[in-house]
Parts: sequence; structure tokens; C-alpha cells
Amino acid sequence: MTHHRVFEKFNRIEISGTGEHVFDFLGTRTRSAFKNGWEKFTIREGAKYKANLPPVNEHYFDWIALLDSTSRANETLRVAELGAGWAPWLVRGAFAGMQMPNVKNIELLGVEADPTHYQWMVDHFADNRIDASRHRLLHGAVNADGGTVKFPRVLEPDRNYGASLSAARNDASDTVEVNGYRLNDIFSFFSGPIDFVHIDIQGAEYEVVPDAIDLFCSRVKALMVGTHESDELHDELVNLLKSRNWTSIMEYPRRSEVETDFGPVKFDDGFLYFRNKAFS
Repeated sequence: MTHHRVFEKFNRIEISGTGEHVFDFLGTRTRSAFKNGWEKFTIREGAKYKANLPPVNEHYFDWIALLDSTSRANETLRVAELGAGWAPWLVRGAFAGMQMPNVKNIELLGVEADPTHYQWMVDHFADNRIDASRHRLLHGAVNADGGTVKFPRVLEPDRNYGASLSAARNDASDTVEVNGYRLNDIFSFFSGPIDFVHIDIQGAEYEVVPDAIDLFCSRVKALMVGTHESDELHDELVNLLKSRNWTSIMEYPRRSEVETDFGPVKFDDGFLYFRNKAFS
């Protein structure tokens, strides 16, 4: 198959295996313990290896959005990942930025509510030799109100990356309390316009994005949103972005099978990738 042309801007990096990590084509390493079943994909210690480009599934389009945004950065690359898990897209963004001659500095912001996943985010930065103290990694949940919020207790963190604020509201029998973060408060970390914001917050996107829409319009160049729970709210989010002068680059509905330019792809979550015309 022919991959999206944005991949042509980046080199496949040869790595040396550790026996404990899986690797992507940029050379980022991820502990197999972070995802159930990944131990079979580890590269034996000392083995030289170049990963292939990513397979064509719903996450292939996250790759396109990230690399497209990174390739457009100038001087400082700024990336935020909300609902970060172990922050794969932050680290991949950093490694992609290191290959871009126009990028001299990198600023990363990650927010994750589950305490185990948050610690994995910290570990993932360390494993990839990124100094977390130069960036901002927050333990908490992005919401529209701030304060303290309840979040489900995740009993199998290597299997469950879908915990949500709405689930905690519906069943508060086994929850933890975490800080709530409004984007207006935490985006002040960045020194300038944000090149890419990756949002995967399990239904809270329908509150968070409208609440921060003025902020997005004034400070964010490109936005990727995974949508959940509601087709109607997915459509409302699309209409909001279009009404505020954002260009739709890719839109795929949730729970669908789509014939894409790269073959048929099944989407569980919806997928939106928009660029802000104010920065075009």
C-alpha cells in the first residue's frame, strides 16, 4: 500500500532492543507492561531493529495528525495530550520534532487521571530520555469546572484505558478523587501557540471543547479529538469547530467502518482532525 505522504518527511530509526520494550519507527520505546499482550512484540536485548510504519487501523490517523502538525512547527514545537495514558503521542511528537530542522525547542503538556497511568507517563518520559521537569505532566482530569472530581478506580491498568468522569458520576461506588483542570488554567504553561492538541477524554470532550473554544481559536493551531458516547454530540462538535473558522482535515464517525484512502478501517471512537484557519 501507499502510506500517507507525511511519513516521507520522517526517517525510520534503527534501535537496539531491550527485551522489555516495543518500538515504533521513530525509535520511541514503550514498556510492554503498559498494554496487555504486547510482550510478544518486544525486541530481544541487543538486537538491531527498524520498525515498519504503523499499520492502517484507527490509530493510523492519530499518526497522520501528529506528524502533519509537527512538520508545520517552527522554532518551538508545542504539544498537549489530554487523557494521555502513558503519553505515547507526546513522546512520539518529541521524537518527530527532533527530526525537523526548523524545530529548536519542544514543550510538552500531558494530563492523566488514573494514578497508575500517570506514573507510567512519568516512566515513559524517563525511558525515552526526556526530562519531565522541563515539561508539564499533571495527575488529574481535564474538565470544564476545575475543582476536585471523582474518577473510576482502574483495577487492570494494562487493559483499561477507557475510564471516564461520566462513569464515576453514574457509579461512584469505587472511585478516587483527583484534581480537575480547566484548559484556560493549564495552557498558560506554553510559551506561544500550541501546534497540536490530542484529546481522548472519554466523553468529557463535549464539555471541555465548547468551554475552551475561545482559547482553542486564539492559541491552538491543530486539534485532534476522539469522540465517544454520542453521535449527536459528535456532530455538534464538528459544527462548532466549523462555525469558528476551523478546517476539517479528517472526520470519521464513531462505530463505523470507512473506506479510507488507505483501505477499509473500523473506527470504535469517532475521529476529528481540524486545523485553525487563524494560523494558516
